[in-house]
This record gives sequence, structure tokens and C-alpha cells, in this order.
Amino acid sequence: LEPLPIDVSVAEICAQVDRHRALILSAAPGAGKSTRVPPALTAAGPVILLQPRRVAARAVATRIAREQGWTIGREVGWQIRFEKRFSRDTRLLVVTEGILAARLQQDPLLSDFTTIVLDEFHERSVHADLGLALARQAWLARTDLRIVVMSATPDVGEVARFLDGAPLLTVPGAPHPLTVEYAPAQSIADAVRELVPRTQGHALCFLPGRREIERAQTELATWAASSGLE
Repeated sequence: LEPLPIDVSVAEICAQVDRHRALILSAAPGAGKSTRVPPALTAAGPVILLQPRRVAARAVATRIAREQGWTIGREVGWQIRFEKRFSRDTRLLVVTEGILAARLQQDPLLSDFTTIVLDEFHERSVHADLGLALARQAWLARTDLRIVVMSATPDVGEVARFLDGAPLLTVPGAPHPLTVEYAPAQSIADAVRELVPRTQGHALCFLPGRREIERAQTELATWAASSGLE
């Protein structure tokens, strides 16, 4: 596996969760918390992992499967609106906010899981807060249930207090040099075409929605094919 900043803390994270049944993890973006921590927690039993968005749920599950040598639908899977990819053998199930809330309402003890992981908690929403409230009720009722709340920001003191003083662990990320350039009215496709010759790394694009993503994919695929790029 490619080493990530979170790797040196995974053993401590698991030990803290074993000891306290709850943990608040603050780790910088890119530290690797979303893909390295949940698989490690499956050693104690099945894990349900909350990802706020459907695209992220699929992407995280796919990345975990690749890193762990697992199969989608077997060891790791996802459940999002109108789509299920899991089985009775699934040890790590990635779900969106509405799915987690629905499961907790149908089974208030969340009997099929040993650990609840709420990821990207800094993206606060009504669904995420409801999920945490229902998860806490299950956590108080079950002595074997654990909760891990993961955030990219350190402002999680209120969550720690809500979980009866759960310990807080902070993991720094790896710093990267950053250059800011402005190109008003330039499309994502044009920006990527301009950047590719100037870098040997990856280009990360933030777009407002699925339509814009698909348009950029089509434009870039056409350009890559005409340029002989993969």
C-alpha cells in the first residue's frame, strides 16, 4: 500500500476504540482516514461507514476494495438510494445519510454491526445529526457497540461531549506546496489540458454536480483520444 499519514496511528485508533467504545478522530484532508481506518476496525466485527454523498460512498468502497484486495459486494459493499451492493459476507458497508437513518429507525440497536463510523462529519447536515443521535441511543443500549466520528476539522469538542467525553485523537496530514492561479471563464476541460503538460501528478477537479462532471469527462475523453493519451 502507498503509505499515508494515518497509517502510523491506525493501531492507536483501534486500541482507543476498544478501550472507550467511542472516538473522535480529527485528521487533515488526504491523511487517509476514510480508506484506512474503517477496514482496520472490521477486526472487531462488521462496520457500517457513513459517507454523506452517493458518489463518495461508491468511490470509498471501491478504493478500500482495491487497497485491501477485497471484492465489491463481498467483503466491502455499499447501500445508497435505489442501489445495493453487499451480501451476508460483507464486513464493511458504506452507506449514505438517509440509509443510515432508515436502518437505525428499522433496527434501533443496529444489531448487524459492531462499529458505526461517521465520516466527513464536518459536512454538517440534518441527516448526519439525526444519524449521530440515533447511533448514540444504540450505543447507550448496547455495551458492545462502538462509534467513531471522523472529521477533517478540529472543531469537534461538542461531539466528544455528546458521546460522554469520548477521547479526541488528532492526526496531521502531509503538507503540500500550493500555487494559486486564476483563469476566469476557463472551462475545466481547458484547464486540465493546460495543466497536464506542466505536472506529473494528478488533477483534482471540483464541480457542482453530475451534469458538469459528465460533460467534463466527455470533453477530456475526446481530447485524450485525439492526443494519444490514456
